[in-house]
Amino acid sequence: MKYAIVGAGSRHAMYRDALVEHAIDASTELVALCDPNAARLEHSASRIPDDQRTGVGLYDAAAFDRMIAERRPDTVIVTTPDFLHDAYIVQALRAGCDVITEKPMTID
Repeated sequence: MKYAIVGAGSRHAMYRDALVEHAIDASTELVALCDPNAARLEHSASRIPDDQRTGVGLYDAAAFDRMIAERRPDTVIVTTPDFLHDAYIVQALRAGCDVITEKPMTID
């Protein structure tokens, strides 16, 4: 299973760590991180073990569709601020991905 996480704030860390440190099996793979803040992306990537870091693409939030096309995740984990959840959920579902999201799914 290939995973991508959109939103690299504090909420995403538990998902990132579960995928890279406590994966259920060898087929679990974090393939991308996506966020508008380059410093947050770099910090998150620095927390990934060296042997797994090279396989993780870092994408600006404006390149979300490109990330989906290039990395082809099976599942997108949405950990953005609440008011952005629905936009990423809909984009990921339309691209054929499963979605895991922090609550709420939308605020309106």
